[in-house]
Amino acid sequence: MPWSEDHKQATRGRIVEAAARAIREHGPDGVSVAAIMKSVGLTHGGFYAHFESKEALIAEALSHATVETLAWLDRTATTAKNGQTPALADIADAYLSNIHCEHPDRGCVLAACGTELARADDLARIACSDNVRAYLRWLGQRSRAEQRGERSREATGALAAMIGGMVLARATEDPAEARKILAAVRGFVRSALKADKGAG
Repeated sequence: MPWSEDHKQATRGRIVEAAARAIREHGPDGVSVAAIMKSVGLTHGGFYAHFESKEALIAEALSHATVETLAWLDRTATTAKNGQTPALADIADAYLSNIHCEHPDRGCVLAACGTELARADDLARIACSDNVRAYLRWLGQRSRAEQRGERSREATGALAAMIGGMVLARATEDPAEARKILAAVRGFVRSALKADKGAG
């Protein structure tokens, strides 16, 4: 008896989730279709019932990873603000947190392997570019600037500092040094955004 469409969609979702985690842990080149399928209890041969190619899976997994991260950032920052709508600086605080630094497998795919994605095949590069645009749109909506151009500038600067800060923090083997880097970049972003010192 053939599987229902709901079952097929649920299975596809599990594969995408596993691939998103694998990309963040190992980069796009380190993703193994066989390993992903095994991790969700399926055979390698069943992969092509869901995806045309490994590249198509990676592209979808990248988008999934970004949606996950944006939702986590929103929840975390909203909780920190006691339920109030978080501003861009609050989102940066959540992004540049110790817990995000310590769990790259569940965090931002751009910080985990953005430079590798920029050199990947066409589908992955396009997906990476789409994810950058998604971040910038989302962050721009959280800017308190009045002009659209200023909101875009703040979102771009904050995202660059957030990703760069996370990469630097993860590059050090000393946890105390990593925390100092994260704190310094959080302060830099708040200063650059002219956030109230008592906010967040």
